[in-house]
Amino acid sequence: MSNANRLQQLSVDHALKRVIEPLASYICATDQPSVALMRAMAVLASTVNDTNRAANTYAGVLSEYTRS
Repeated sequence: MSNANRLQQLSVDHALKRVIEPLASYICATDQPSVALMRAMAVLASTVNDTNRAANTYAGVLSEYTRS
């Protein structure tokens, strides 16, 4: 792995840690952390699917636009 790839990975890890730490604290503070974790995972998966669907739609529209 090159130095640039390592630096990029560290940057991604740091950004994820900044997002995950408050979420983990919230999950642990609930009365039912397992349920909260499962809900958080479901919301994350749904958001990723929605974002992917929107990106694919945009790419399709863009490709149709560039063909015209």
